[in-house]
Amino acid sequence: MSDTHTVEQGEYLASIAKDYGFSDWHTIYDHPQNADLKKNRPNPNILLPGDEIFIPDKQLKQESCPTEKKHCFKVNVPKAWLRIILKDAEGKPIKNQTYTLKVGWLTSTGTTDGTGLLQQKIPIGLETGKLSLDKLGLTWPLKIGHLDPIHDEDDDKAIISGLQARLSNLGYDCGNVDGLLGPRTREAIRIFQREAMRREPAKITGEPDKETLDALKQQYGC
Repeated sequence: MSDTHTVEQGEYLASIAKDYGFSDWHTIYDHPQNADLKKNRPNPNILLPGDEIFIPDKQLKQESCPTEKKHCFKVNVPKAWLRIILKDAEGKPIKNQTYTLKVGWLTSTGTTDGTGLLQQKIPIGLETGKLSLDKLGLTWPLKIGHLDPIHDEDDDKAIISGLQARLSNLGYDCGNVDGLLGPRTREAIRIFQREAMRREPAKITGEPDKETLDALKQQYGC
């Protein structure tokens, strides 16, 4: 039977699809009854806790085969792409550096490219990991799927938790990602407006206006 799923922190479309037995998240995301969700959440990897998603009925697939014989059926197990761009304190890419990525039982190694990008396929549904730059001795804990949207299209307002996470990941420390527009978050916004947006002093407000949200989204990449 069809169902309605309420998004929890750390979930994204691919993980939700897997939990309901769908190999392709497009089956859920592209369903007509999820049109409003798709409009408000154009990136299926970035959902907000509390979002409601219609889960359609699964369609049975039949295969013809002779009786009294053994048959082998292969099932594709989808994985998710984890993409991270690493930059130093000056905003320059940490390029051509070897790394070790641990997600669940999976350990992967590789080298960042010329833009500081690393990308690895990981099992869907795992929420935590650890990234280490071997030669530089740097290590970061990872929360996979925990990035909230930055803007609510329906209400036309900033989502503070999404803003805080992006600012902090870019080096503009907001403290805890608590969804509250407090003094520390406002100061981080002011610094971003001054350093990244090059605003005139009179326009450095500490307010999450649309221009600031667009600039932050562009710089962060999503």
